[in-house]
Amino acid sequence: MTDDNKKINLHERDLNLLGKIMFTAIGAWLVGKATNIKLRGSQEEIQTVYNAMVSSRRFQDELHRPGATVDSVMTKLQLKNASSQQFEKILNIAWPL
Repeated sequence: MTDDNKKINLHERDLNLLGKIMFTAIGAWLVGKATNIKLRGSQEEIQTVYNAMVSSRRFQDELHRPGATVDSVMTKLQLKNASSQQFEKILNIAWPL
């Protein structure tokens, strides 16, 4: 958390090598290119990252699903936004995906 409690936006130029590797792995997982990601942190932090990852993936899957409706896509988007807000609240950084 920052001293002035401001949200931190992630940008690749601001990440160290480990951060770049982590978000690259998460991005690959979202598109089905990676399956094993190990996270460390408190139980709450891990659950928050997991929820953000899963809801982002479900949203992407719904976008590409034949027969998806506007309502079904909007429902997945709302879930993604809710988990993104939780991610930001717990980790004080915006969910970049």
